[in-house]
Amino acid sequence: MTDTLPRRARFGWGVAALIVAAALLPAAAASAAEETKTDQPGVAPAEAVPGGFRTWEDLSDAQTRLNTAADDILSVSSPGYAGLVAAPENGELQIYWKGAVPADAQERAARTGVPVRFLTARYSEAELATEVDRLGADSRVATAAPNVDGSGLAVTVTSDADRAAILAQATLPLTVTVDRKPDLLFDRQNDISPYWGGARWTNLSTGGGCSTGFSVNWAGAPRMLTAGHCGANGNVARIGNATQPNTTITADVNARDTQMLNRPAGRTFAGRIYTGAWNSSSSIRVGGSAIDYVGNWICTGGSFSGEHCNAKVYAVNTSVLGMAPMTYAAKVPGTPAAGNCIAAPGDSGGPVYSHGLFVDKWPHLEIAALARGTITAGYLDTPCISLGVWKTGSYRVFYAPVRRPFFGPYVGSLTFYGATLM
Repeated sequence: MTDTLPRRARFGWGVAALIVAAALLPAAAASAAEETKTDQPGVAPAEAVPGGFRTWEDLSDAQTRLNTAADDILSVSSPGYAGLVAAPENGELQIYWKGAVPADAQERAARTGVPVRFLTARYSEAELATEVDRLGADSRVATAAPNVDGSGLAVTVTSDADRAAILAQATLPLTVTVDRKPDLLFDRQNDISPYWGGARWTNLSTGGGCSTGFSVNWAGAPRMLTAGHCGANGNVARIGNATQPNTTITADVNARDTQMLNRPAGRTFAGRIYTGAWNSSSSIRVGGSAIDYVGNWICTGGSFSGEHCNAKVYAVNTSVLGMAPMTYAAKVPGTPAAGNCIAAPGDSGGPVYSHGLFVDKWPHLEIAALARGTITAGYLDTPCISLGVWKTGSYRVFYAPVRRPFFGPYVGSLTFYGATLM
């Protein structure tokens, strides 16, 4: 496992420090008397529903049923488990397993009520994770991700020489691609108390800006989960504009790319995240959290580029720039076409989420967000709207997951900290 606290992640020459000076950001004056926000019913994303589903509610229901079944199957130690695809459009779970599938695992699968197909894998999740950790500690490696079918790993480096060297030292089958390194995405606008996820915050010690992730309770106090590369313990920070009080950064763990913002004096956090465009005031309640599985559909909600959905999970337990575990997702279709953005500079730390249906007041069902993780990095190759103007963002994203399956080689942010969502 890599849930100890190793050395700071190394950021090579190919990683841009995408900090936007606070003075360049829009700020709207707000007096203390104006500090009021109204909770609104959650609404589905504005984008077209992916996967051939009629509504976002239908997609959410199908995905939740598959994920719940996967959680149940992996609820006990599963040494031969290699990977799992939970794509709702497939209508089944595809589970890759090294060796004979234990009878109890097959029994749990039969009880889930969803179609489950077990497939043969060459390597287990634990074996793949050991190689991910080894490669992630190598400064020549930009990303290392286990193949969901347990066949080996997909690795990216920045030169042909590094590719040859990594292949020569491989202990498992590798597919090594030469590509640029991902860019850290640090940099909706004037949030007020109670603070929500998906809002801009500024590191006053460095001048950089990032996004808030999820409100949590940790160590007996409310905090805001965000990205670790956005600052360091003790840095002075501010959520929203200059009318808001300052706070400080705590619990910075660079190897996981997570940290927390302390609650500003006289202010509160709430279990909601912003939705919609970069300048929206709409929001949705955070109803819980979910484990990432390959094939899942997710949304992102950074403060600079706003909400983006129609993105699919392609890899879990990934190492990126020496940080792990990371989930890798990309827009569908996966091209750098103008507007096909999932994240942009300034979105780091912002929420990644899916949707679920919850009982509000019986028999009314409310759509709510399920926390998935906080944004870390992407490849800056996609034109997108950020703060109202065209900038360069990414159609691919890496994020730090809040949960991982029980008995797996990694734990999510909530488990690592012993934190709970508000």
